[in-house]
Amino acid sequence: MSGVHIEGSEPIVALIGLGLGIYFFFAGFRELKSKRIIQNIPTSKINTGAVGTNVEVTGRIVCEKDQIVHAPISGRPCAFYSIEIQRWERNRSHRGSSLGSHNSRTGFNRGRWVTVESFNSGKGFFIDDRSGANAMVLVNGAIIKRKGGTRDYELQSNNFDQMPAGLRQALESNQKKLRKFKLKNTSWLFSNRFRFREWHFSVGEKIFVLGHADSGLRTPKRNTLKFKTFLRAKKVIQENDKLKSRFDTNQDGKLDEAELERGAKIIAQQLEAKYSKEKLEDLASKTKLIFKQKKPNPFYISNMSEKDLIKDLATWSTLKIWGGPILTTGCAAYLFVLFFP
Repeated sequence: MSGVHIEGSEPIVALIGLGLGIYFFFAGFRELKSKRIIQNIPTSKINTGAVGTNVEVTGRIVCEKDQIVHAPISGRPCAFYSIEIQRWERNRSHRGSSLGSHNSRTGFNRGRWVTVESFNSGKGFFIDDRSGANAMVLVNGAIIKRKGGTRDYELQSNNFDQMPAGLRQALESNQKKLRKFKLKNTSWLFSNRFRFREWHFSVGEKIFVLGHADSGLRTPKRNTLKFKTFLRAKKVIQENDKLKSRFDTNQDGKLDEAELERGAKIIAQQLEAKYSKEKLEDLASKTKLIFKQKKPNPFYISNMSEKDLIKDLATWSTLKIWGGPILTTGCAAYLFVLFFP
């Protein structure tokens, strides 16, 4: 052993591969178990779904007009979107510039994209299957199986000021939730490459859900104040002399920034309260089921048909169950030859 001299990142890659092989093996069995659960549980209507058990439903996403959001990168109107923040990480054995490496044929040998953060437009959405009731789907912790592509946007961290306004606004409004990513320009010397990956669910899109169903008799809690509503309220105050006078607390004849923001928050809350009273509570009153993560119950959301989802799970579970041991064995053999030549 004392005569062995090891250079490069190959041993590290082999160790990672060994661990991934073990992970894939057990993940394959979990997906196989989920596939069998989906096959064995009959699809229920939302109004007759059994509360407190695993329930499988299919319906279309419903969303009031005032609750439609726009995906930050594509700009498309939707009921729900998700953004993954990924950073390009170079392998230690390749010290060259990361610029362009992800697009070149050899880029995959130099580094990889690593997800550092993610955030959603909200907690979830409603679905309706025309049974006389609807279901609320709280996305956190769910396994998402989607068909259809994503929309990506890439740039260096020294050029964050050049990103689209919609993406910047979404990042700023979620900044407190993001611990590993800061929306702050860096110098060119310490710049990192970032990729922002977007996917969304559209209003009216057909969705399959399998998960633990709770009762939906309670009115859902309101989301935090929307930034666009706040800006709208701010503009209303600036264009109305009576409102200016109302929120001029020190009576100096003009609104300072603190007074304007306080007034905008009050007006915005009143605007959203009207929506909540007239529309959101009406949706909630029809809600029979609430789907949310409850371990160890499976929780799947997919815009695939049940048949396609089962086929997808069967394919990936087979690849992982057989491929995992092959990867682990190959990496273990490489390490054995490397350390015991």
